[in-house]
Amino acid sequence: MYETMMYTVRGFFGSGLMAVSLFCAVAMIIMVLAALSSPSFRGSLEKMRERGGWRGTVADLGGATFKLALIFVLARLFISALNYQATIFERQHGRITERNRSAVLMKWGLPHEQPELSVHHTRKRAQVTRQLMVVEDKDKERVFSETFWKDQERPVQSVSGKMPTLLSTSEQELDVDVEQKSIVSADVSITVSDNPRRLGNANYAGYDDDWKMSYVVANKSGWETDAHVAMPLPAERGIFDRMHLTVNGRDYLGVAETEGNQLVWTVKMAPGEHKTVEFGYSSRGLEYLRYIPRRMSQTGHYRVAMNVKGIPSNKLDYPIGSMPPVENLAGLKGDAYALTWNLDNAMTSYDLGVKLPVAEQPLYHFAALLQESPGGLIMLLLLLIVPALIAGKTVRPEIVAILGATYCLHYTFMGRLADLTGGFAGPFLVSAAVTIALVSWFRTRGGVKDLLARQDPIAFAVMAVFYPLAMVDTDRSSFWMVLFSLVMIAYACALLARYRIMQRG
Repeated sequence: MYETMMYTVRGFFGSGLMAVSLFCAVAMIIMVLAALSSPSFRGSLEKMRERGGWRGTVADLGGATFKLALIFVLARLFISALNYQATIFERQHGRITERNRSAVLMKWGLPHEQPELSVHHTRKRAQVTRQLMVVEDKDKERVFSETFWKDQERPVQSVSGKMPTLLSTSEQELDVDVEQKSIVSADVSITVSDNPRRLGNANYAGYDDDWKMSYVVANKSGWETDAHVAMPLPAERGIFDRMHLTVNGRDYLGVAETEGNQLVWTVKMAPGEHKTVEFGYSSRGLEYLRYIPRRMSQTGHYRVAMNVKGIPSNKLDYPIGSMPPVENLAGLKGDAYALTWNLDNAMTSYDLGVKLPVAEQPLYHFAALLQESPGGLIMLLLLLIVPALIAGKTVRPEIVAILGATYCLHYTFMGRLADLTGGFAGPFLVSAAVTIALVSWFRTRGGVKDLLARQDPIAFAVMAVFYPLAMVDTDRSSFWMVLFSLVMIAYACALLARYRIMQRG
């Protein structure tokens, strides 16, 4: 309770011009209330009103200023209380923190970034080193060495017109790189299934993924080579099960070794030979996944297909630096569909992948409504005050205070009710029904038939039911706000016309 009160007070005064205005308004309210507690002051005020003239105007203006300041302070107090409730609700329901996110990444896996197969070729080549000596003059000899490939052997050459003497010859067999684009085709198939994760009071966008990759590797050189193959894994941490690795149909999981975050193996390839490497696994990750082809490297046949399950197409996105698929997401329906990327004879510096929508947090509707509730409160206050001013009636701060407090209670009550029952519709309807019934009884008790007494429950019902529904409809909330504003202006104009006609009559 103390924390709630102190947070509300701090949020109430704010800073800058708002703080100055509120200090002045609160000070004036305290002074007026203290003065009104004096019978002599109240008597003097009544005499000023009875005399009329400028004294009556001053008395009326002072009363109006007091009411305006009181309503201003009440509105600010209600807004501060709603903002505090929104903060508390978000903290207790679905607040994603860096600490929790790090724990989720450690527990359920990182975003997956799968590079393509890596292949480089080497061949054995003999290197010859020979030592030579040349006599430059009678008393001076110079020993030097020269190195060359055995298959490019050259005869001993004279030095300054003198033939050197061969002292020794040695050979060393080395692995030398054979530069070539070894991957001639690739077919990648990915299945992504929505599987959100939860830690504490927050949900995280998680998925299960299944990868099947098939590469055709060729030795395009004229030599027999050792193909050094590396199959990277998509993340430093995680679990990769149902893994399979074959080369020309032969199981290579027992042959491949693990180096860092990849499987590596070496296979001999004759000149012009082709081998098919197939690799796959099942895993799970968070937030997004991407496939990373080799940068700016042209390949004849290169296809990537992704089957998406459980993720609505209108909420899917792409990671930064990724190219969209052939399909237009706007034309896809439902939450099960296929995406394809065709990179035949193409060169790209982009990745291929998808980004999952942000996971909906537990009771996120209520957290969003509490954040938007101050706007509804302001509109409700306008509907309570403006019609009274148009009708020439006295604005009663006590009525404004009670209806404003009830409106705040509507949001906090339905949020806490949702803690007990879950869901959205039930707590929302129960809270709206209770608060609307309370306001209707309060404003129409005793058979009051005044227009304002009838319109206040209607205004409250509109802002308690239709305004929250408009804010939940996030895609069109701006449209609904404009529509509400237009309806309020039209209502004010209709009231103004009505009372002018009544005055003329």
